[in-house]
Amino acid sequence: MADKAIELIDVSFRHKIPSPKFTNPWHTRKGPGIFGLNFSLKKGEIMGLVGPNGAGKTTLLRILAGVMPIDEGRIKINELELTKSDEAVDTQLRTLIGHMPEQVRWSGSTTVYRTIEDFANMRKSPTSTEKLLKLVGLSTKSNASLDELSQGMRQRLSLAIAMMGAPQILLLDEPFNGLDPVAAKSVEKMIKQLTKRGVSIIVSSHQVSGLVGLIDKLLLIHRGQIVADGTIEAIETKLGLENRIELKGTGESPDLAKYIGSGEIIEHSDGKESWNCIIQNPDEDCIQKIVNDGHNLVEWKRKPPDIVELLCQATGLEIEEIGMEVQSSNMMPYRTISEEE
Repeated sequence: MADKAIELIDVSFRHKIPSPKFTNPWHTRKGPGIFGLNFSLKKGEIMGLVGPNGAGKTTLLRILAGVMPIDEGRIKINELELTKSDEAVDTQLRTLIGHMPEQVRWSGSTTVYRTIEDFANMRKSPTSTEKLLKLVGLSTKSNASLDELSQGMRQRLSLAIAMMGAPQILLLDEPFNGLDPVAAKSVEKMIKQLTKRGVSIIVSSHQVSGLVGLIDKLLLIHRGQIVADGTIEAIETKLGLENRIELKGTGESPDLAKYIGSGEIIEHSDGKESWNCIIQNPDEDCIQKIVNDGHNLVEWKRKPPDIVELLCQATGLEIEEIGMEVQSSNMMPYRTISEEE
């Protein structure tokens, strides 16, 4: 079994919300945050951190990056508990973990090379600017100003800054935001290359589909709590969302009940000249039967669950109850999925 690069044990944090009183105008109360999180990440593993707005993704990443201290719990790096050191936990985390925030607003006439040099001067460990530029594919843009960079190049620059000091754990907050498909594939390739060097990576995202084929495991959080943890396939099976296919065709829609055997039709819609459906657990020869009967099937593929489906199944709530809005400041966490009613 591979060594654990990082492990969280009962970690909690609550934001302080202003709640002024007549006798104390600076009084605060506890607001939203993360509650009793327990998970681990192996060396060279990629974890997808997924949840709706306000779920606590960015809060968790900032805690791991040492930007905010934890209220309770323990954090281990390479199976050594950080609280046993003379240094504060957040100080140790800033030394050991690289953090790429979401969409850093790089701008100005400063060159890419000078920007990396300025950040390198703030760190204790020596940094080779040339090697970093080559690693993220910005060698030809070293003398370009920040204003000249595309969104994809800005993401690469953020990644270069996060990798200073050769951290063994990287936190990437929405690294694919604003990227065209070519740039996104390029960043994805870089992420996979880093794991071959033993780097462990946590990728935050609003979408599950964009992480399929990239991550080794998924951590789904909602209202500051973990509601699902494991491989995408294992979570699908546990939540009853496994083995689903999506079919699209043209012309008259077939009588799907004739072909799916013991399967179940999850969705089915007909247009004027096309139709599509989602089927769970169909017979293995379902597609072949549809084609053999003369129906024009133009596309069929595995249907991964989206974030809303996962949240509904994991929490037992309806879409309207979950919503995709930022949670109110006094929102308390749910019971864990294993807790009795």
